[in-house]
Amino acid sequence: MDSYQALSKEQLIDKVKELTIELENVQTEKNKQIEQMSRLDFLTKLNNRSELVERLGYETKRATRTKEPLSLVLFNIDDLTQVNDQFGHSMGDKILTEIAKIITSSVRVTDIVGRFGGDEFMLVLPACQATDALTVAEQIRESVELNHFEDQIRISTSGGIYQYNGETVDQLIVALGKLVLRAKQNGQNRIEVSEA
Repeated sequence: MDSYQALSKEQLIDKVKELTIELENVQTEKNKQIEQMSRLDFLTKLNNRSELVERLGYETKRATRTKEPLSLVLFNIDDLTQVNDQFGHSMGDKILTEIAKIITSSVRVTDIVGRFGGDEFMLVLPACQATDALTVAEQIRESVELNHFEDQIRISTSGGIYQYNGETVDQLIVALGKLVLRAKQNGQNRIEVSEA
């Protein structure tokens, strides 16, 4: 390390400028990391709820403008509370992480996937009719059902599909929630599609 006492005034000024630039670069990188962390779910590394809602707002505006279809899928993991109670929350976390991988491997690059709540995942599928969304959702539902999680735990999911038709983001979320509830009431491990 240079001895700062041996440096001239100009050299010290240059050194201070150099260190200031380094500090600014470190701060910029840290700010990027904080920004990214604020948009991602800490466990699954998927979009979090606030990011999903923001992106959904953007996609509804785009669908209105382009007249392209937009479909939404909401999954709720069946009986995850029982898994947490029996095997612990760390097992529940592993299951959530694995389901996140199953979902992301089943969608297009242009699709938006996120963890909407504790045991809920949302898919925003631009340029996708509800019938095509059903194909994707059924593939995901079946993959989860057939998957052997750690300790041979078996899990299923219930889901809802809704095709955008001019509703607000809040109305879409309420409609999806009702569809998931209907899937649960109709026996779980199934997908309900809006008639609208």
